[in-house]
Amino acid sequence: MPARSPALNALSPAEKAELLDALLTARPELRGQAEELATRRLSKVDSTGVVDAVESALRSAEIDELDGRAGHRPGIGYLHPVDAAAEILDELLRPFLDDLQRHARLGMTAATTEVAVGILHGLHRCRDGGLGSLLEYSPDSADERAAQVVWQCRALAVDLPVDDLVDALPSWEPLFGHGWSTR
Repeated sequence: MPARSPALNALSPAEKAELLDALLTARPELRGQAEELATRRLSKVDSTGVVDAVESALRSAEIDELDGRAGHRPGIGYLHPVDAAAEILDELLRPFLDDLQRHARLGMTAATTEVAVGILHGLHRCRDGGLGSLLEYSPDSADERAAQVVWQCRALAVDLPVDDLVDALPSWEPLFGHGWSTR
């Protein structure tokens, strides 16, 4: 009989979350330590990982996904494939934008900046679209979403490293505009 693996390793993420909640309810003295561990975990953001994840998410969307979205939708009307592609791409980018807001709400300035920079670089990598991907149907998608990210950063008072971004993403220099502080 093979060695039995620990039950904790077999739990799903949802089950682990429930277990942590139950543990903290039963042992409230652990809350401070758990909060410290959570803060440490959230404050470490690898912008390169964000870049790769954004690019992977957006490039993984295939044209076939339009089949269920584009065209006539009963009770709604006609949805053009370009608009359907934009909807899908927005949905794929949403978790990254939510992560940006989450870090900003927690006051994690450096981590928030790393997430924003990672999203912008990931979008920049997707500017060429690519045959067979959903990006092909939405050629301005990366530029439009980058503008939304910059706007969101302004609203959240995120101090973007503008000089570095302009050097790395020169075609997007107009997005950063005037009035940004730089590092």
